[in-house]
Amino acid sequence: MDYLEKGKIVEAELQARFDRVNVTYKTVNNTPIETAIFIPKTFSSRTEPATAPVLVHFHGGGLVTGSNPDFLFLVDWVRELAHSTNAIFISPAYRLAPETPAVDILDDIADFWTWLHADLPATIRSLHPHLTPDLSRLAAVGESAGGYLALQSAFLFNRTAKLRAIIAQYPALHTDLAAFNPRPAKPDPALDAVVAEYVKGVVPGTVRTSTAWPGLAETNIAALTNGLMRRLFGADAEGRLTLGYALRKAEEVLPPVWVVQGDEDELVAKGAADELVERVRAERPGAVVKYTVRPGGHGFDGENTLADGWVAEGVEFVKGYWLA
Repeated sequence: MDYLEKGKIVEAELQARFDRVNVTYKTVNNTPIETAIFIPKTFSSRTEPATAPVLVHFHGGGLVTGSNPDFLFLVDWVRELAHSTNAIFISPAYRLAPETPAVDILDDIADFWTWLHADLPATIRSLHPHLTPDLSRLAAVGESAGGYLALQSAFLFNRTAKLRAIIAQYPALHTDLAAFNPRPAKPDPALDAVVAEYVKGVVPGTVRTSTAWPGLAETNIAALTNGLMRRLFGADAEGRLTLGYALRKAEEVLPPVWVVQGDEDELVAKGAADELVERVRAERPGAVVKYTVRPGGHGFDGENTLADGWVAEGVEFVKGYWLA
């Protein structure tokens, strides 16, 4: 099955199970930044008051590509989790690098959480007057860069976000991790040129919020292969993209985290995830972290389902905190 066919299947499944509305949560340089809200169709015909938990999804793409959601990479078991729990499923866009420095993407995530708690209940009531999002049962999930943003939400913004649990799939993009995007001993000059050419063409003030796969694939893969992701991310004078900064700024008590990693990940190395988990456990001794390593590379869990044992185990761990 090619990626276009896969994406169409996922989109059709979401349309069958959820009603979708797109809402602007902030505007930058006259460009709206939207979040997709998926409301389970089970609420469409109900007239009695109801509440629903909330599951927020951040899309991947190395902070450089992706869309909200990118149907190709929104894995089966995450969609099943939203559907099986009757959750309101929310997938925000955010500005993308290098047009936007990656540190400014963190500002988008902070603003999204402020919007969610201030405006989501009224937004849902305008669509389904009987339905209330239960913001005391709020979790976040994301793949790759999306997993990184879910973690950063817990580390940097949880006073606002008020998350009960995090699922982070292959999320180790913190720029201070030793195994994150190393420069090869013999970099390929042609790949350097691909990245340099794209960066050179960036117009200051441009806001880009969506580039679905395979858009910018050549640039992204060149940067990943040649150790140039930090160049695409841009300047980070305060180290806000790093795990060290996140752990210094984090609240004393973190929400429980489930980290999922492939043992042969060619894009986000297992060694980086190992260091991430070790440092969180060491520097935040009270943190509850479940770490699941499975065979496979980046996106290895694309067709796993809730029926798979390791997924079921991790989901039960998360639900014990999210839905309790």
